[in-house]
Amino acid sequence: MNRRWVINTSPLILLSKIGYLHLLTDLCAELVIPKGVIDELFFHKEEQLRWELFLSSKKVISLKDHLQIHSGIAGWDLGRGESEVITFAVEHPGSDVILDDLQARKCAHTFNLYVRGTVGIILTAKKKKLVVEASPLIKLLIESGLRFDINWITQALELVNERFEIRKTE
Repeated sequence: MNRRWVINTSPLILLSKIGYLHLLTDLCAELVIPKGVIDELFFHKEEQLRWELFLSSKKVISLKDHLQIHSGIAGWDLGRGESEVITFAVEHPGSDVILDDLQARKCAHTFNLYVRGTVGIILTAKKKKLVVEASPLIKLLIESGLRFDINWITQALELVNERFEIRKTE
């Protein structure tokens, strides 16, 4: 738990929707949230109080100013939050990036950054025994809007000795 994580908006929102936002601060030494991500979180005024409370956590570092986007990232045409997440990690070696967007993940990999997504957070929590089972949480993530590939989810759960089954409703 000695790593610094810099996180994008979607993992924050998804973990918040399923009631497991606390896993972020339970699993890392510092959680950095760039200004571009904060702006996205505060877009919906009714959610602002919840996010202000989370941002006031001891382990959370909220960046107050927008970052100057790294020139190698600007050409990827990513969102402001994703671009700031990757820029921060490039400028602060040893930072892991927490991103779900495939294009943003590809960009981060070109800079040899360690990338983890929302599902990766759940799997890490299971490995650290912070959750008993990962598959019910992943099902909740999917119900909350996580886009997924069934084969990828199945392979991910095999890493923690679990299976994923979708029951068809008629």
